[in-house]
Formats: sequence, C-alpha cells, structure tokens
Amino acid sequence: TLACYSHRLNTNVSQRVHGLMLYAIHCLDRDEGLPIRLANYDAHREYLDTTATKIVLAGPVTADDGTTPTGSLIIVDVEDRSEAECFNQGDPFFKLNVWDKSSIRIQPFLKRRG
Repeated sequence: TLACYSHRLNTNVSQRVHGLMLYAIHCLDRDEGLPIRLANYDAHREYLDTTATKIVLAGPVTADDGTTPTGSLIIVDVEDRSEAECFNQGDPFFKLNVWDKSSIRIQPFLKRRG
C-alpha cells in the first residue's frame, strides 16, 4: 500500500538511534488456503529471503500431524507496529489470501529464552 511504501522511504536503518522492537506475526490459513500456499511457496520464500526487514524467526504452524501447514509465525525486529504490518502486507501469502485476514495477529513480543 502507499502507506507502507511511504513508511519504508522514511525509515532509514542507518539513522535508527534507539533499539528496535520484536513483533510476533501469527497468521492462520483460510480453509481453502493450502493449495494456494503450496503453489506460491517459492514466492513467499523469496520475499522472506530478500526483504530488508530483519526476520528473527519464521516458519509454518502445522496441524496435529506435525507436517501439514495451517498458518505462519514470524518474529520480526522492526521500528514499530506499522513496519511489521507493512512487512506482512508485502508477503505473497497475504496478497494471495492464503491467510484468513481476520486471523492475523501482530503483537509486541518479549523474548525471554533462546
């Protein structure tokens, strides 16, 4: 979106003086999201591999079988919630409606272990 583009232009990593903040992005797939997820996995990975956003941790959440992806959990180190939202909205899974947008939660995260 234009707001995200503007935010990226106004956020210069080399000018950041104070510490960044961790945000957890938790997204659950729509019921019919799995085929779209699988067909666009490479685009999603490319986005994660090339973004300027610092990703601390990322991976799928799964069904009880431990293998079938049912959503995503991403921890990012960013300036503020707006930057985390912009990062999320740039993901092909967001753009292609893999995730149920009403399920998306973006919250500050306090790392205690690991």
